[in-house]
This record gives sequence, structure tokens and C-alpha cells, in this order.
Amino acid sequence: MEILAIDDDPLMLHTISMVLEESYGDIHTAEHPSNALPVLESEQVKAIVLDLNFAIGDSDGAEGLAWIKRIKDMRPHVSIIVLTAHGFLDIAVKSLKQGATDFLEKPFSNEKLIATVQAGLNLANSQLNLADVTSSRDLLINQSTQFNNLVVGVSESMKAVMDIVSKVADTDASVLITGAHGTGKEALARLIHGKSMRAAQPFISTDLAAITPGLFESTLFGHVKGAFTDASEDKLGMMEGANLGTLLLDEIASIPLSLQSKLLSALQNREVHRVGEHRPRAIDIRLISTSYKSIDVLTDPSEFRQDLLFRINTVHIELPSLRNRKADIQPLAEHFLQAFNRKYDKHFDLTKDQFRALEEYHWSGNIRELKNSIERMVIMGSAIDLAGNQEKPTDNLYEVEKRKIAEIIERHSGNITHAAAELGIGRNTLYRKMKKYDL
Repeated sequence: MEILAIDDDPLMLHTISMVLEESYGDIHTAEHPSNALPVLESEQVKAIVLDLNFAIGDSDGAEGLAWIKRIKDMRPHVSIIVLTAHGFLDIAVKSLKQGATDFLEKPFSNEKLIATVQAGLNLANSQLNLADVTSSRDLLINQSTQFNNLVVGVSESMKAVMDIVSKVADTDASVLITGAHGTGKEALARLIHGKSMRAAQPFISTDLAAITPGLFESTLFGHVKGAFTDASEDKLGMMEGANLGTLLLDEIASIPLSLQSKLLSALQNREVHRVGEHRPRAIDIRLISTSYKSIDVLTDPSEFRQDLLFRINTVHIELPSLRNRKADIQPLAEHFLQAFNRKYDKHFDLTKDQFRALEEYHWSGNIRELKNSIERMVIMGSAIDLAGNQEKPTDNLYEVEKRKIAEIIERHSGNITHAAAELGIGRNTLYRKMKKYDL
């Protein structure tokens, strides 16, 4: 029996039992949480339906809230569904912050009770499965070695990055990672999660650039059945899915200004409202955000809300382009060689001259391009002509301007003010050109 109902009203207990036993078989019942302790100690209870008041005249839910904490200490993975009287929304919200999974207002329908309990069972099973797979935090940290290989280097710039990581990883500080496409921003985010106290909890990543404005709220906050035409069932949002763990918002600068306030509200209040549902759901997440746009772009109010920037940017990490960390190219190449030789059962290697050619190449696609090049070499069994891959100069006006702007922005390490000054144009003009050329 995986379900336990606790209520001081025998009639309510009978009703709950009758409704749930049809779908789940026999369930445990108790008229007070203290009477349920032996069941919690001996049985694999996964979902508890819990009343909050157990003394005549009580309505503040204080006793029930205290029991939520005690039960969660005993069984961290159990889902607790709180029963509240109509109009006591504030108590329900307190119960969620205390560790409850959901709540039901009395009177509730049989269908609502079954659906809520089933959701609680699903969540408990997911968390138990996660605990089984990641039985120790050390195991997860060892598994994060692959991310270490992608972001740790011998160059001074990467030593500086890893110094920041060592200081911030074991905190709950929000981290903003900026850098060009392919520099390893997501790998660094996963490394930070793997070194954190949340390592045994979910790491949820969402590419905001791929989400249309119309699906933004549903994707991040979730929705309830019937919230809109295609909402045929309740859906868990990314922020709820990352509860107790880490949420990576990839390319956060792509969120339209009109939607940034909704994200800010969720982060400030540490709660989400599913689309079509008015009650809040408490969340506890560690936030990491990434952007290929420089911090200069993000500090422009016309590009990004500054109050949201303050919220996501407790610590800023700028990942350098691969061409600016040449000392790391050979270690990265050796890592990819080992990985792809193992994957394809090969024994391919590079000579000193070939490693030197890798270091001299421009790598406009950064680590992603290096990885793809090494994979191609292993598959073909020979080094590729990198010189033949270099972008050939062109007199096309579009390409000339794009290349020149990119070159000057890189020269000033992404500082838009300085780059605009050298180009002899205003910052806003440069922003428009960067958008035009996808820089």
C-alpha cells in the first residue's frame, strides 16, 4: 500500500478510502499523524493525503505544517497532498513552502482527488528512481569528469574561469555565463551543477531561443488541462521540473522584453503559476543562464530588463573564444581523440605537426568545431586540411562588413562601446548591425 490518508474526520477518511481504493487498492488511514508513524517506518508510502488541523477549533494549520516538516525529514521523497478548507489559500501556500507537493480545497471532486494523488505518486517514483541511479553525490561528481575535460584548461584565461567556479559552485548564487557560440557554456553550467550541493537533484536545460513567445509561459511554468486549445492534460513546466536542482536558461537574451517581467516575477517570488491555474506552486532552484551576447549588450535597457539582469547575474563568467586560449587546444583535441577512438573502436592519433596546425587554425566555431573536426579525422583515419577550411577573403560588401565588425568586436573583447567608437558609429547602430549579421 503506497498511499496514506490522515484526517481526524472518520467520514472524510472513509470517503477518501472509497474513492482511492477503486483505483489503487487498499490504502492506509490514520486519524492523527502520530498514529501514522509506524506505517511510515515500516511501509513504502509514496503519497500522503494530509489534513492540517487536528484539534477542535483549530484553523491555522500550524500542527499540520509542523508534521509536514517531520514527515519530509523521515521520507524526503514522499509526496504530501494537503487538504484545506475553502478560502484558506494562505495556509496552502505555507504548506507548499514547508515541503508539500500539492493541495486540495474541500470539497473536491473524486476525479480531482485521483488525479492529484496520481501526480504525487508519479513525482515520488521519479525522485526514488533518481535516488537509486545517483545513490551518492560523489558518483555524480565523478560522472561530471567529461564536462571537466571540456572546460578545464592550462591557459591563464581558463584558470581564471575555474577559479570563479571553485568559489561559486557550492553556493546557490545565480550565475550568468557569456561567450561566443561553441565555447562550452552548457558544459560549464553542468560542471557547476555537478560540483554543487544540488548535484544529486535534477539539471534541467531549456533553449529559450527555440521557444516561440506563445509557448514561453507553458514551457517554463507549465499548464493545466483545458488552459488552451491543445492543453489535453496537465503539464509540468521547466521551473517545476528543476525543483531542488539547477535550471539552465540557455540564451536568456532571446526572451522578448514583453515576457521578461514574467520570468522576473517567478524568480523573485520563488513560485510559478501554471497557465490556467491561479494558485502558486513554490519552487527552489539554482539558476544558471547563458548568452552569446556580451554583458555590454545585456546592460542596455533597450535590449534587456536591468532588474532581471541583476537577478540572474550574481556572478558573471565570460568564456573566452578557443582562438584566445591556444594552450588548451591540444588537451581538448586529445580528449576528443580518446572519446571518438573509443566510440568507433579506432586507434587514430595526431603528430606534433598536426597538433601545431590545430593551434594555428582560427576555430571560428570554437570547441564545437574542434570536436566535429576531430570526429571526422577519427572516422576517416587521416588529418584534414584545416587550411582548406579557412574562410576565403571575399569582396562581397555584406561579407566584408560582417567580417570587419566581428574582428573589431573581438579585438575589444566584446566591449560594444569601444567597438562602436573604433567603427565610428553609435552603439544602437552597432547593435542593429550585430542583429543583422547574427553576431
